[in-house]
Amino acid sequence: MRLHFHDCSVRGCDGSILLSHVGSERTSKASKTLRGFEVVDDIKKEVEKKCPKTVSCADILTAASRDATVIQGGPYWSIPYGRKDGKVSIDKEAESVPTAHENVTSLIEFYQSKGLNALDLVALSGAHTIGRTSCETIQHRLYDYEGTGKPDSLLDERYANYLTRKCRWGSDYVELEGMSPGKFNNQYYKNLQKKMGLLRTDQMLYADSRTSPFVNAMAYAPDSVFHNQFAASMTKFGNILDPEVQEGGEVRADCGYVNSYDY
Repeated sequence: MRLHFHDCSVRGCDGSILLSHVGSERTSKASKTLRGFEVVDDIKKEVEKKCPKTVSCADILTAASRDATVIQGGPYWSIPYGRKDGKVSIDKEAESVPTAHENVTSLIEFYQSKGLNALDLVALSGAHTIGRTSCETIQHRLYDYEGTGKPDSLLDERYANYLTRKCRWGSDYVELEGMSPGKFNNQYYKNLQKKMGLLRTDQMLYADSRTSPFVNAMAYAPDSVFHNQFAASMTKFGNILDPEVQEGGEVRADCGYVNSYDY
């Protein structure tokens, strides 16, 4: 899912995050913790055996993101296919992808620039119901937050104490949602109501009046409401396409490299 998010956030869903060359998005500092490239490569190899020169890497990544959600107990959604693979991937452009340090206004503006809205922001942030992040990402919230000498005030005290013990080393990892890790449910939103959002950008969704009603709606409703909205928002996100990229794109033979002229 993170690969898909990073891909669609730059030049639309064109597989540009998969390109492996010096100066590509994949080599950017913003992409250093991304995983799963080899999974996409393995799928591509199998698809090429059955349907050569037909299915793009962008389509494979989009479908893999959906299927990974389903495997974790999340919703299924239909995917329109036909995306082209882009030929351009620039490391500096990856810096526009949110990094968990933005404010809500910046996040809303980012989503609006992609044709999405505040509800989509809240729904897609619910992907943090699964997965983990490095302790380095959240240590600034635990010690002398912004010069206060105390942890972040938006962090529950008991949760902060737990994280301080858990994250002694920045290289360690912590679950994004620790109450029911590995389950694709609405516990993420319930945690935000208790000031137990691991990332500050997540907790701010509950603190901001433009997004808190959606957080409450997801928290109080059955999991099916979250699932349905997540599927709807992911469908929109997966359809972010750059017309120029699609017109001049290709179907790569190898997801890590643009085609040679004889492909």
